[in-house]
Amino acid sequence: MSRAHEPHLSGIAILRRWLRRWTARRRLGHDLPFLTDETLADVGLTRREALAEARRPFWQAGACDD
Repeated sequence: MSRAHEPHLSGIAILRRWLRRWTARRRLGHDLPFLTDETLADVGLTRREALAEARRPFWQAGACDD
């Protein structure tokens, strides 16, 4: 079913989902620079990639997001 056919209240649910996702991205962007190199390696990021991701605006999805 497309979003156009969902009931009106689901629009609120979609908005809440976006807000939760944006909050998580913002928190992650804040925390990434403080992770250790070992932790970053565990998640498959280099220090350079982590810093680049931290500078990305929270409303822009990363390559692995969604």
